[in-house]
Amino acid sequence: MYREAFEAQLAAILQDAGAGSVAELSDTIVAFWDGAKVVYAKTDSSGSSEEVFDLTPGEWAQWQDWFADWLTDPVVSRRSGR
Repeated sequence: MYREAFEAQLAAILQDAGAGSVAELSDTIVAFWDGAKVVYAKTDSSGSSEEVFDLTPGEWAQWQDWFADWLTDPVVSRRSGR
């Protein structure tokens, strides 16, 4: 799967889920829609602290299969402050 296709599907899921929605991509990586694009963030072990980051091509290559699998059973939650 190409990154652009994944992000288009992810963006549609987040927009459909509504404001405050967060895609739980893994135990420590989430994504949210900022109104213009998908934004990725790393969370601490409790999931309460977020650090926004740019997904590099190397990270995409490493996590691509995981993210594609996520699309088959997406996990979306609500977070305060989103």
